[in-house]
Amino acid sequence: MNTFEQFLHDSIDLNLYSVNAEISAINPQFKSCKKWIKGYIGPATAELHDIKEPKVNAIKDENRNAIFPEFSINVNGKNFFLAIKGCGAYEDMYEGKSLTPDRIRNACRDSSCLHLVDKLTTGTGFIMGESWMGESPYGCQGFVNAFDELAFSKLAKLDSINGAHICPVIGVVQLPPEIEEMARKFFWFSTYKDHFYQEIRLMPSNVRLYFESSRLVANPSSLKSLFDLDSVKLIEKFEINFIKSGIALLSLFLRSAKKEGENITGIIYQDVWLDKDCVVAPDGNIYFADLEGLIWKTVHQDKFAETQSKEWEKLVFEFLFALVKIDSYRHQMEGSKVSWNRQREELVLLIQLAINRDSFAYSKNHNKNFLIVLEGTEVPSVEIPLLEMVT
Repeated sequence: MNTFEQFLHDSIDLNLYSVNAEISAINPQFKSCKKWIKGYIGPATAELHDIKEPKVNAIKDENRNAIFPEFSINVNGKNFFLAIKGCGAYEDMYEGKSLTPDRIRNACRDSSCLHLVDKLTTGTGFIMGESWMGESPYGCQGFVNAFDELAFSKLAKLDSINGAHICPVIGVVQLPPEIEEMARKFFWFSTYKDHFYQEIRLMPSNVRLYFESSRLVANPSSLKSLFDLDSVKLIEKFEINFIKSGIALLSLFLRSAKKEGENITGIIYQDVWLDKDCVVAPDGNIYFADLEGLIWKTVHQDKFAETQSKEWEKLVFEFLFALVKIDSYRHQMEGSKVSWNRQREELVLLIQLAINRDSFAYSKNHNKNFLIVLEGTEVPSVEIPLLEMVT
């Protein structure tokens, strides 16, 4: 067991309970994982239904998700851990604090259920009928988002859409009707009308760039303590993988583009960000996790370059922020202090090295500007300045 795997096992802070799914759908690329495609509910929901077994160790991730460090699979030479999206909320929707039995009681709209609520010893992992932005029941997942994420995962080749890494959804399950019906009795304002779903997915880590995680790439100590990056050579390899995978995610629209007549259709990001919606693997590769934020967009070919540039610009800050942190940590490991001007020059060299085998991206210098050139099949090329005024 390596350092990161040991960290995950030491981080277990939650017991989930598996239940048979009412309906399930599986990603055909991951049929070998069929035994994992089932429902997983949090302790508060399990207590409400007097479910005590089988129990599964997990780690809380964001507000309604969890990772199972004891279940893993090798995908393309990398270790991925089983994860669940929608196992019950940990936070109160309107207080911003931990969800408690008292708050669950206040949200109960059926007095005949109060005797069950009064027996709760925890509010953690409770599934409610409250509508979350019209997209899902609070603490669980909605139909459209769940099956959209499964569709994008099926589109990928295991964990990659032409080099842009994702955390693949391997299956979608609908919760048993008794759990769903009970959850509908708990809400503050209004309810989600469709069935309640969960996503079963694979994640290489729970480390994010700089938000929604206790361990962040933006914190250099995380790199050394979690990923065993204790030499300049290892941190440089990590940084190169980070750059290559980041540029791939920033150019997802082009990498997924399909031309139909004078129109081009590709995948864009909607209301998601690289800082909290991606995780970073121990080797430095960035994986986009929140696939419900991906949508297809069709534009006329004359607007293609503009659309790709806008996609790049709206997300590039998160990538560059973390990159500067990683690069600064590399210099710290070297025991060197360099000026920002020198650091910029070195970043150019690392970026060139990182994408030298990328089928969709290469770099060039023009009028002292360092550009990333993106090229796809039958679509216009796009030139994006990454570092301006470099020598």
